[in-house]
Amino acid sequence: IVIIAKNEESLRILLDKIKNKEIKKYYQCLVKGRMESNSSELKAYLKKDENKSRVYISNEKKNGYVEIITRYKLLSYDAINDISRLEVELVTGRTHQIRAHLAHIGHPITGDGKYGTNAINRTYGAKYQSLWAYKVVFDFNNAGILNYLKGKAFEVQPDFKQYKKRI
Repeated sequence: IVIIAKNEESLRILLDKIKNKEIKKYYQCLVKGRMESNSSELKAYLKKDENKSRVYISNEKKNGYVEIITRYKLLSYDAINDISRLEVELVTGRTHQIRAHLAHIGHPITGDGKYGTNAINRTYGAKYQSLWAYKVVFDFNNAGILNYLKGKAFEVQPDFKQYKKRI
């Protein structure tokens, strides 16, 4: 799901609502392993390395690191393939946050060549990262010309076809 503004006023409103966390974005992903709990709010610290186009995660606050918060809910677990399907909500929205944060806790996204494990990706035949933006919720009070979106949610179900043979 992608949000596109059709005019300058809509863009200004949307940017303001995103900044104030009045538009909630949800993702689904497939990760290696069984999650330790059915839902959780993960907190850590992230540092972006522009030169390497990569981020690093730490459990402790360090110089140059910013706090990240990632929520997840377990949607299903496939014990045969040892894969969990998660719904993820970004509380903070940083570059590569979902991918790096889940890999940091030992549950890399399948198909992720940057933060995941290539051996695992080959096992599942996962050539592309299995991470999808699937739901947007407009959770705001006053949005001017965009008030008609108040309380609405838009959702699509991710296509898991590339994994049907294995997962």
